[in-house]
Amino acid sequence: MENILKEISDKQDEIDLLYTKLRRSMRLHKHKVELLNAQKLNRALANLNHICEALDLEKSRICSKERSRDVLTIRQSLAYIYYIEYGLSLVSIGKIFNRDHATIINNIKRVKDAIWLYEKRGVDSSNTINSLNTICELIGINKVKTQAVS
Repeated sequence: MENILKEISDKQDEIDLLYTKLRRSMRLHKHKVELLNAQKLNRALANLNHICEALDLEKSRICSKERSRDVLTIRQSLAYIYYIEYGLSLVSIGKIFNRDHATIINNIKRVKDAIWLYEKRGVDSSNTINSLNTICELIGINKVKTQAVS
């Protein structure tokens, strides 16, 4: 009986040590994730500045409440790219554009719908795809391609 209790005590010490290692590892992992998110956010902001320069737009217009077609399609395209390509959260994207997450969800949905129409039907009625492809080219990521419509 004493041998079994001693063995349990030894195993409990091992388990405590493993829990300590696990907690340290989790803290370290969380720190790495936070650094990675900060890097993604910095990359997104750098791309926003680059796109504004290339398209001769002021960043304040993109991040304002302005709803002109050109600004709106650029903002929607960027929100889509930041969400899909960079994996930024809706809240983070909203902070970049001074919007709430619900507006960002709507922006992403509109671009997804436009991509679907373009890929399946070859339709780009709002020029969203042209804007998205221009931004993708400026950033250096893959463009949206259409399938042949018969």
